[in-house]
Amino acid sequence: MKNCRFLRILTLSAAITLICSMAHGETFGEDQAQQLEDLTVTAQKTEENAQEVPISMDVFSEMEMEDAKIENTLDLTKFSTNVFMQNRYTEHVVVMRGISSFKGCNYSPAGFHVDDVSYPLHYMQNIEFFDLERAEVLKGPQGTLYGRNAESGVINIITRQPGNQLSGKVLGEYGNYNTFRTVANISGPAVKDTLFLGGAFQYKSSDGYVENLYNGDDRAADLRHLAGRATLRWTPADPWDISLIADIMDLDDHGGGYRLIDGPHATDPFKVRKDCDEYLKQEGNSQVLRVRYGGNEFNVVSITNVLNQDFDKVNDADLWDDPTNEKLEYAKIKLNQYSQEFRVASQTGPFEWLAGLYGFIEKTDYNYRYDIASKHMTYLNPETKVDASGCAAFGQGTYTLLERLHLTAGLRFDHQDQEGNLNDPIRRITCHKDVSHNEVLPKFSAAYDMSADAMIYASASKGYLIGGYNWAMMPTQESFYYDPEYTWDYEAGVKTTWFNDKLLANLSVYYIHMDDKQVTQMDATRLATTITNAAKAHSRGAELQFEARPIQGLSLSAGFGYTDAQFDDFKAMEWNSTQTALVMNDYKDNYLPFAPKYTYNASVQYRSPNGLFARADILGTGPFYGDAANKAEQKAYETVNLRIGYEIRHFDVYLWVENVFDQEYLTWLSPYNNNTVGLDGPPRTFGATLVWRF
Repeated sequence: MKNCRFLRILTLSAAITLICSMAHGETFGEDQAQQLEDLTVTAQKTEENAQEVPISMDVFSEMEMEDAKIENTLDLTKFSTNVFMQNRYTEHVVVMRGISSFKGCNYSPAGFHVDDVSYPLHYMQNIEFFDLERAEVLKGPQGTLYGRNAESGVINIITRQPGNQLSGKVLGEYGNYNTFRTVANISGPAVKDTLFLGGAFQYKSSDGYVENLYNGDDRAADLRHLAGRATLRWTPADPWDISLIADIMDLDDHGGGYRLIDGPHATDPFKVRKDCDEYLKQEGNSQVLRVRYGGNEFNVVSITNVLNQDFDKVNDADLWDDPTNEKLEYAKIKLNQYSQEFRVASQTGPFEWLAGLYGFIEKTDYNYRYDIASKHMTYLNPETKVDASGCAAFGQGTYTLLERLHLTAGLRFDHQDQEGNLNDPIRRITCHKDVSHNEVLPKFSAAYDMSADAMIYASASKGYLIGGYNWAMMPTQESFYYDPEYTWDYEAGVKTTWFNDKLLANLSVYYIHMDDKQVTQMDATRLATTITNAAKAHSRGAELQFEARPIQGLSLSAGFGYTDAQFDDFKAMEWNSTQTALVMNDYKDNYLPFAPKYTYNASVQYRSPNGLFARADILGTGPFYGDAANKAEQKAYETVNLRIGYEIRHFDVYLWVENVFDQEYLTWLSPYNNNTVGLDGPPRTFGATLVWRF
């Protein structure tokens, strides 16, 4: 293993040396260095320079995402320190700074927004990226401006808006495992300076890299993804900017990659034995009306949204092809959301402020069924309907003293009503619970400009993850609902640029306290898993970020994140090792599940004025556990990606390899009876991409 790791590092070093040598061989004149791009972000819902915002964040422009081959949210998280995604085909829980959630949760502790619209369920959050302007990863609670489910941070996705310039792109890509991807977009003016249109489309298909040994099917984890977007933008007069954005998506996958990784039925990586045709289907659409008025003294923004998604899956619950013990799980989820946000923000001045109102209505239907097919019986079939509505008022202001000291205070009042009804005719269980919550979410920060190129800051903020309903098990009336969990984050950092904006170096340190942590344990009365608020926890760590442009065309970047996330108080009722009796276990000082000890990334890229392009990435993830008992462990691993291409005026061609050394690792794992079940990360993949731009 040590020799393999040395080989990976040696090969990456050789690639970096080659790329740097290519850059050194070019002639650019006296000033060869290139300034870093100033990135404008809307992390605080107003346009600001990323280096002036007192938040630890990673920002990716469209070109940066294309260069790094970031194609979805999972790819994005790999390039952001202290961010990890549990990738389970269906569950895409984003873990920031070690704040994870329980198995089978509905909501991610990290918020996810597309064009200012919340995607509340984590099933919806691993979206395909195409025709984007940028992506922002904000770390630490963002409850004041974003409300519920932003207790660990927020991912903001901003799509491209059409303008006066007619432009477009057609991309075709083919890789091993019969993987095909095509992207097409076009945008431009219908009426110059007044009316603009944009359209984008993506299709991706793959046979997948999993083989079902039961029937010799090598497409047990194939996929077919279709997504599209249309944008209509109208600027009737100088202060007005009105956009209507419509998205649609259709996914049809076979999520058959789960395997037993130990025990008598263990299989090799990418090999499974299933006697069930597993599948995952998702359909969804969204419509966003965004109206912006830019006045001399203040800006006004209105965002109106309708969001619908349907989710349908079947999986082999016994994970084996034993006809005497065949078990199947079915789950259907349907969500309809309507939301309205209204914001007013000041223009620049010594006192900058923002105030807003937000409201939503959300209807979610859950249908879960567990069949013991070998006995021709349904074991349980709870159907749950959840109606939720809420409103919020929020505001934040920053006052600048002596042109250097920036003092910020923010406050949000969040009100939410929830009504849940469960009916399981098989188990004869009926539950009903109405809940009303009021939350006050403050934020305080102070930032000081030590110079034009350096800022230090400190902040404290509160976040919370909404409570919910135990919809997939056998709850009692008392265990049907679980309460929200809360975090307080204390952060300090420094943001700097050097050598006339040619080097960026940022550092942040943090401590997070978690109360009423949502966890799972066994209910002794029903011998079933239940969800409770039974834990306290903390997370502490640091993040380093570097970017440099030492020579024109040469880009260097690196990031390192360290996280220590542990339970402070958690006693759980669980089965003993022989699955014959329930015992009380003390998990104090255990690590939170799916909280890697560290993450890191390093990239070197060269883009020659003659058209040559080359890039090398190393992406590392530290050890983590798949359960609160810390029994299922994934060791540290790293993957190396390489890309080379040639770019001319209208055409680009690239060859690429991801996971060059075919590193074996698991993206998800968990105890299963006395064994462990896991999902393999992608093996070595390679292919070619051809792009035509105009």
